[in-house]
Amino acid sequence: MKFDTNEEGLHTLFKPYQVSLLEHIWELNHGGRVGINSGQAHNYLQSQPDKKSRASVIFFLNDMVEEGVLTYEEKTGKGGYHRVYYPNMDKKQFAKYVTKTVTDKLREVFS
Repeated sequence: MKFDTNEEGLHTLFKPYQVSLLEHIWELNHGGRVGINSGQAHNYLQSQPDKKSRASVIFFLNDMVEEGVLTYEEKTGKGGYHRVYYPNMDKKQFAKYVTKTVTDKLREVFS
């Protein structure tokens, strides 16, 4: 994540396609636990103004796993094992996570 003070909302942290995808995943999981694979994520973004390659989608999803925002399960499918991504935190928990991460880093920098 990179912090851009010229933007608003989640666009402060992410590119437009990334915001759209994260919000889509959170919305899918509003009523229960629903996973999304990279193909489904890529297909979703094809209906959005800011289209990206499937590789870009996969890199972003995996970056969000590394950050702890998403988690995944390996599922078998055509061609072998595939990751199915699930939110590890909802939007409210994510806001707390970002606030803590930025605050901790600022304390470290200016201590």
